[in-house]
Amino acid sequence: MSSPPKEKEQQPPFPTEPFGLLLVEGGDEEKLCKAIAGPMGWRGLVCWKASGRADLPNLAKLASMDPSFSHARSVGVLLDMEDDLAGTQALIQKILAALNVSASFAQGAFAPGAPKVGVFVSPDDQQRGSIEGLCKQAVRNPALAACVDTLVACAGHPHRTEAREMKGWLDAYLAMQHKPVRLHQALEDSEVFDLNHAAFDPLRAFLQAL
Repeated sequence: MSSPPKEKEQQPPFPTEPFGLLLVEGGDEEKLCKAIAGPMGWRGLVCWKASGRADLPNLAKLASMDPSFSHARSVGVLLDMEDDLAGTQALIQKILAALNVSASFAQGAFAPGAPKVGVFVSPDDQQRGSIEGLCKQAVRNPALAACVDTLVACAGHPHRTEAREMKGWLDAYLAMQHKPVRLHQALEDSEVFDLNHAAFDPLRAFLQAL
């Protein structure tokens, strides 16, 4: 018998009872979703992390081939828009094809089926950016945010894409905390982000529908 792919060995196993499957780009996305969903909302979900956005179709295919995939009641996919709207749409179609879904993509909506499948693009399906764009809206210190805006303007907007600029902005904001942190650490500290902020509501609703 052949051994399972190494990537699968790094993922949590599927239960043999109904569950919701969440596929994300990486660890920061998992941390964000877990923080937004809360303990009760996270219960009953299994999260698989890809090694980057481009790996999501492979991860989706791998998940669909698991013997216990039949117990999945739903599959949700979270990915960043980045700065390539057309490329993101093409990537979504590859992900849906890997999950044997022929329905067209609609932001945050689940196509009926067994399992139902939905895709959420961050910050949304029209704007360039990433999850950092959502986090920026939910920072708790507006005075510090204004300082970071000044820093970015003074630096002459060094990043070549909007998505990279947003990541750089948030890195600077987090570095100026009393105790500098990375995003995955900040999501565990209620003083950094307002996790109940309206900016997170669409993603929260998506997770609740899983």
